[in-house]
Amino acid sequence: MRKGNESLPRKALLMLATAAAALGVSQGLPMKKAMAASPNERMMRVNQPVARMEVIQPRFVNPTAVTLLKIADQALSDSALAERISRDPDGVAAQFHLSNSELLVLRHMNREQFQMARADAASLVTSRLSVAGSMRMPAGATDARLITERMIVGRAILAAVGRSYLDAANAHACCPWSKAIELGLSGDPATYNAAFARPAGANLSQ
Repeated sequence: MRKGNESLPRKALLMLATAAAALGVSQGLPMKKAMAASPNERMMRVNQPVARMEVIQPRFVNPTAVTLLKIADQALSDSALAERISRDPDGVAAQFHLSNSELLVLRHMNREQFQMARADAASLVTSRLSVAGSMRMPAGATDARLITERMIVGRAILAAVGRSYLDAANAHACCPWSKAIELGLSGDPATYNAAFARPAGANLSQ
């Protein structure tokens, strides 16, 4: 009887331990599954579309800039045309049936503008890629050729209305050449003065 009585507590402890183990397994299994699934979940998060990096590009191309952009694009791969733009802008304007306002811009699309835009566009693309990392970039944001032609035309527009590009760059948050294309060539510098109003305390030496 004594042995039988002694076995009862042992049985009770054994049953309690078994129940605790079963409870632990029932609670631990989902955790193990979650832990096992976490690498896959991390991969899914990596593959999910990420927030796009905000890059200011022209929302539309002003009609006064359409033909100029086509000329700039063609000249990037046609050195003879690029040379003619610098030497004989009036002849190029006649060839492409440009208006007087467009001719004013073309006259500022000289050799120096092309060289500077190529270098600046390449630098901008490198900078955007380094900042974006794995983020997806907007279409055209890292297209060096597209940026180059827009820089050429946008900066020439600013020059045609008597705006300093460096002044406009300091006044506008991003890409004043892009903003100039949005505005097109109104012929009224006041339009650009309003669009590129310099913030208070802006340091033009930067």
